[in-house]
Amino acid sequence: MHEKEAAEMNNTPPFLTIITVVYNNLPGLQYTFQSIRQQTCTDFEWLVIDGGSTDGTKEWLSQLSFPALTFVSEKDGGLYDAMNKGLKMASGQFVWFMNSGDGIYSASTVEHLKLHGTHADVLYGETMLIDEQGNQIGKRSEKTTRVLPSTLTTRSMIMGMVVCHQSFIPKRTITTPYQLKYRFSADIDWVISCLEKSKNTINCNSILSNYLVGGLSIQNQKTGWKERWSIYVEHYGLIYTTFAHFYIVIRYIWKYIFFNKKY
Repeated sequence: MHEKEAAEMNNTPPFLTIITVVYNNLPGLQYTFQSIRQQTCTDFEWLVIDGGSTDGTKEWLSQLSFPALTFVSEKDGGLYDAMNKGLKMASGQFVWFMNSGDGIYSASTVEHLKLHGTHADVLYGETMLIDEQGNQIGKRSEKTTRVLPSTLTTRSMIMGMVVCHQSFIPKRTITTPYQLKYRFSADIDWVISCLEKSKNTINCNSILSNYLVGGLSIQNQKTGWKERWSIYVEHYGLIYTTFAHFYIVIRYIWKYIFFNKKY
């Protein structure tokens, strides 16, 4: 019996809700599903929020026999609106956004998370970057300017998105809806907001996710940077944000030019 079914029989929520947003990316969704299906610990529910795909996604989901799955297929207001739908539907103790094309790193990852989750408000870890063929590029801390801190706090985020969204797993009760006024950077605001409420943030000291390089923020960097500035000023104030960005620019130039960290 799937652990989700057992939890429902005992009227207890699952440990984890995995939320996958997809739109016309059936191959990416299937890759994500394979990483979910192989988990040794099945104390989770999987919510798929499909934005009304026309590539066979809904039909594939309808035929899929997987007890943990619940899905909706309808038009939405974009990525963060779809993610908010997932949050509203979630019943797990923790929520994990794993969008189509991304994947859980190993078969024992959920089991590993559950071992760390007893007294945690936030679980986080390292990320493996992958290309569109699923080939590993390298760990995010090694291939980018965003190095995962050993201790993640609200202040850590002033240095940029130092933790990948796909490797950040907060308790559902400390989450808030994504702010739809941000088109490309609402995830940064959301992570900071979760950290502000977290009393115990646990580093799992392992790779948690495979992250497909690319996405909205890469494709719309200029707008994303403006949004991030507004987010940082809102959370940290103008003076601290200004000084922090001087450091970010210098760090980016140094590592990009001299170490070719381009992702």
